[in-house]
Amino acid sequence: MKDVAELAGVSIKTVSRVLNNEPHVKETLQAKVREAVELLNYVPSQSARSLRGNRSYDIALICPNAHSNYINAIQFGAVVACQERGYQLSINLFEGLTGKPVKEIREAFEVLLLHRKPDAVMLVAPYADDPKIDAVLKELRLPAVRIGPVELENRGILVEIDDYQAAVELTEHLLDLGHRRIGFIRGIEEQRSAHVRYAGFCAALEARGLGVLPQLVRRGDFDFESGFKAGEYFLGMAEPPTAIFCSNDDMAAGVVAACNVRHVAVPQQLSVVGFDDADVATRMRPLLTTIRQPLGDLGATAVRELIGQLKSRGSLEPKRIVLDHEFVLRETTAPPGRR
Repeated sequence: MKDVAELAGVSIKTVSRVLNNEPHVKETLQAKVREAVELLNYVPSQSARSLRGNRSYDIALICPNAHSNYINAIQFGAVVACQERGYQLSINLFEGLTGKPVKEIREAFEVLLLHRKPDAVMLVAPYADDPKIDAVLKELRLPAVRIGPVELENRGILVEIDDYQAAVELTEHLLDLGHRRIGFIRGIEEQRSAHVRYAGFCAALEARGLGVLPQLVRRGDFDFESGFKAGEYFLGMAEPPTAIFCSNDDMAAGVVAACNVRHVAVPQQLSVVGFDDADVATRMRPLLTTIRQPLGDLGATAVRELIGQLKSRGSLEPKRIVLDHEFVLRETTAPPGRR
């Protein structure tokens, strides 16, 4: 750092502020420091930073499973934002925490603190909304940022989209096409998003004077297999629905696969919509009509807000950030057809 400061003609403190992306440094000085860094091929010592600042510069993403397109997209945005700010994102697979006793949850996070000493954790569903995990984090004084939706009262920093309004818009699209008999596949019951999206679906139907038929609602697990199984159920009904609202894209892909097996044309004979705009939405055929969540931006925004508060305050204060969603019209919806 001393060599960088001498070459740039600035103080060591200015070099430190630039490398840590701190505000209120003149652009001309920033340019000089970054040019000197590049010329000298200077790489900050992570261990030295940790010792000096009593920080690890590590944010721990707590993953409930290793096979989630949703989590992978959030993770990518979080990694990029961490790298921009001199932090690292560690990926920690904690399977099956929901439902475990508090003692076991505490032990899992104590091991994390012992080995990685993260400055904070990032939580996604279903852990973001788990009251026992929340209690353990408060007990261990481990700051957390959450990707919503979350029902917890003391949720800290929360980044989400308006799942309810997005579900309303998606349902209204099917209603505007003329569909009245619409099936719905819920997600994992322990996840808040499953309930919020279903509430939006019900509200949109009720606004048009329609009731929700219990036989047209199936539980799913936010995966392809549960979507396929629910699709088989709906297609086997004496009077099947003319459209199906799937609470995420993986389940929508499963429904379309069930249609292929039964030779039901999508969207001519059955319309299908998903939610998230995960990679599968543009890899399946026909292309999926869905709601686009800015998943990468959710992860990046969570990291930026988290690091910003840690730097400026040293602790976190509650804040809810709602990002825009987008209705994406593709090829899986059309007016009701005949079978």
